[in-house]
Amino acid sequence: MNARLDDPTTTSDPILRGILIMTMAITIVRMLALIRAAVAGGVDHVTVRVDNQAALAVQIDALDAGGDRIGLGDANARILTTFQEIPDIGARWTLVASYAGQEVHRQTLTRTTLAAANWTVMIPATAIIPLERQGSQ
Repeated sequence: MNARLDDPTTTSDPILRGILIMTMAITIVRMLALIRAAVAGGVDHVTVRVDNQAALAVQIDALDAGGDRIGLGDANARILTTFQEIPDIGARWTLVASYAGQEVHRQTLTRTTLAAANWTVMIPATAIIPLERQGSQ
């Protein structure tokens, strides 16, 4: 005969209880994050096109108003290159084209101007003239 008066439901394994509580907490936090992202719209992304009319492929970077740099990638020579899912960095964009680490073109535009141009920026053919004089090909 057993004379125990305790309730067996209150003596469950403390490790199992901890795992269950942590799992529920993580699930709730993730659900709240998803709800917040759905309501707030998350980070806006844009598609930027670069019409590189220069005879050399150039590296394109975007600078926000604070000077933080986002590398977009390489824009091939004499072709329109599309960069997708670029974070919208604010009201003012500075696009920098460089070749072999040397800046060849810089252009600062407002978001409104970029949107009006269908998010397309042109790198003029003359941008690399100083490099061509130095013998770059």
